[in-house]
Amino acid sequence: MASLLLLVLVIVAILGVGVAVGLSRRKRNPFTNPQFVNQWEQQMRALEAALGWRFVGEDQGFAERVPQIGRMLEADRSRVRFQMVGHWRGVPVLAVEVLLRTDNVVTAEYRTYSVVVVPRPMPGPWVLISPREDRVWGIFEQFTATGDPAFDARYEVRRKNPAFAGALLASGLPQALLADPRAAGVAIAFDEHNLAAAVPAPLLQAPLGHLADLLLDIAGRVPWQGLPRG
Repeated sequence: MASLLLLVLVIVAILGVGVAVGLSRRKRNPFTNPQFVNQWEQQMRALEAALGWRFVGEDQGFAERVPQIGRMLEADRSRVRFQMVGHWRGVPVLAVEVLLRTDNVVTAEYRTYSVVVVPRPMPGPWVLISPREDRVWGIFEQFTATGDPAFDARYEVRRKNPAFAGALLASGLPQALLADPRAAGVAIAFDEHNLAAAVPAPLLQAPLGHLADLLLDIAGRVPWQGLPRG
């Protein structure tokens, strides 16, 4: 009788551990919680209605549109978590939520970023302007000082073509970014065919409309015809 009672107690203990593990996994993954999923979907639909964009499941080719940022995904397309497509001020827009490593060292720690992408008015060399305190962008080559103390205190500039970057920065862009509150904490990439703005926030919390406006305003103020192309 004692052995039977002991066996029952062991079985109950095992079942209790199983239930506890299941509950802990459920807690770690909020998408197993129907209440969370319902709330998230409501927020998603509200964002779609506010922007006039829509969430899509099909791969929109983010890594190909902005290859320099795309290589930060290390060929892992699962790190593109959500995608939105639409138009803003008559221009096609792609917005994605991605996971990027927290620094340029191989680490298992990631940070969620939202990236808005619009077409670049004229193809050309790559330039990255990123917040100085955001170490995610340290994966790229050494940054170059611009000679503007206020700008260099806030941003780092990385470029492939010194002549293009010099002409771009001489166009008044640094002063415009310093004076624009929408640019605070935003990384701006001039990729070969597209412009991108990235912030450390999930899509549902990122100022997507402000980021799209910022990119389109930059596209409209840069004197593309007068910049070196090679």
